[in-house]
Amino acid sequence: MGKAKRANRGRTPASEESRAQRAARKKGSAKPKEGEQGELAFLSKASSLGFALSLPYGHMQRYDFIVDSGTNLWRVQVKTTTHMLNGLYLVGMHHRFNQRARAYTASEIDFVAAYILPKKTWYILPVREVTEHRQLLFRPKGYHRPDPYARYREAWHLLGKPDGLLFR
Repeated sequence: MGKAKRANRGRTPASEESRAQRAARKKGSAKPKEGEQGELAFLSKASSLGFALSLPYGHMQRYDFIVDSGTNLWRVQVKTTTHMLNGLYLVGMHHRFNQRARAYTASEIDFVAAYILPKKTWYILPVREVTEHRQLLFRPKGYHRPDPYARYREAWHLLGKPDGLLFR
């Protein structure tokens, strides 16, 4: 008599796709993988710059990381894109609430770290730049018009400022 097979209790073996992965593949969506790549890139870059990082427990918070600058703790939401619209990179700056897109507020996050995956470029935006917006367009370097967010390109120093703002 052969061995009895154990029930897998709804678990997906590591060698197989999960239901979410199959659904994303069928829809042609790479968003979950893209987001994970962005979060890993943020973890690597921020830690290499000397920031201490923490992850919130669970998925109830609007932010992905808590960044310890040595003087402050910042709530940072990471957004990643590969999507272009008329030569500009489109980054969704919203979360879902009751199946509707909602812009982030200053009571939810302190910064958005927008990662343009194909260019390996970061934009570190204070929350004041993203409130009231559900999406932003970023111009690649060399684009024929000025980039309104150019001052935030690779602006990691903002996370080290006492109030997160740069004064000139």
